[in-house]
Amino acid sequence: MRITRCAGRGALRDITAYRSAEAPATGTGPAFAFDLSSNELTLPPMPSVLSAIEQDLSRLARYPDPTSRALTEEVAGHLRVCADEVAVGPGSAGVLQQVLLALCGEGDEVVYAWPGFDAYPLMVAVSGATGVQTPLTVSGEHDLAELLARVSDRTRVVILCSPHNPTGTVIERGRLDGFLRSLPQGVVAVLDEAYVEFDRGGDPPGMPEILRAHGNVVVLRTFSKAYGLAGLRVGYAAGPRRIMTTVCKTALPFGVTRLAEQAAILSLRAGTELRERLSAVTSAREELSISLRELGLPVLPSRANFVWLPLTTFAESFARTAATAGIKVRACPGHGVRVSVGEPEAHRTLLRALARTDLSHWS
Repeated sequence: MRITRCAGRGALRDITAYRSAEAPATGTGPAFAFDLSSNELTLPPMPSVLSAIEQDLSRLARYPDPTSRALTEEVAGHLRVCADEVAVGPGSAGVLQQVLLALCGEGDEVVYAWPGFDAYPLMVAVSGATGVQTPLTVSGEHDLAELLARVSDRTRVVILCSPHNPTGTVIERGRLDGFLRSLPQGVVAVLDEAYVEFDRGGDPPGMPEILRAHGNVVVLRTFSKAYGLAGLRVGYAAGPRRIMTTVCKTALPFGVTRLAEQAAILSLRAGTELRERLSAVTSAREELSISLRELGLPVLPSRANFVWLPLTTFAESFARTAATAGIKVRACPGHGVRVSVGEPEAHRTLLRALARTDLSHWS
């Protein structure tokens, strides 16, 4: 099995900045009527959150609390953990960068599945470590046995993503527990749960139970996806006190704005509003999956707010077809295409374009 090793800090000059070569959904480049490439929520922030944000705009001239204490305590209460077991930052990606900077350095390795979140290689390189990528299974799942086989005495972190970006698959709790128990002492598993709120298929692995059961795991979550706060950049991590203490030291000063902190606190308190929008998104996801399958396309069952089509060498052809209809999707050349759940009109436009296309060689 071929394993790709990513460059460390010394080769940052050879790594492309995150999505810098990609045509924007608006402005210069191709004209896109709909962006289904970034897994954004098409709904605005919840009404109770929007109202508070508008009232707080007059305080933009002031710095936020550099410790984000109010949000840290709110998250801790939400998770039923201690405040010193929580770190907040600019999105779960920002907190992941803090975790990697806290745990890794030159000569260390970070193991993760691929394809995956396309910022992972850059964040690993910034930490000075070397990335070790392992292929997903044919069903789009983590190959936990292979991940474990790639752990060496240089490994400091293993990144798991559940629901997985870009395939939407999850690591069931029993398999996750077995994997975490098998990790050597000193290796930390980072469980990226950016999409966990969309998982409607049973009890998703997560906090606080997993934190009590394992002392070698850090769990990441975000307000960017289910809560509709992607533009405010706020997320958090929870894990052992000894790790979180160091993670907080790597935080960018004033990295979480006052508006983001307030919006996140109110979002955690808006459980009823959240459940209503999750129901709408997951219903739209299932309708989109069914429609794509009716066209003869392969679609993996998803437990996130996107669907994955394992089109391998035809991924870029699919993306070009979508682009001609003004739809931007996320192609992973050689692997497949990720399509975010979007507006009903975006889905209809995409499906009409596909219906006019000869898809027989894609399936």
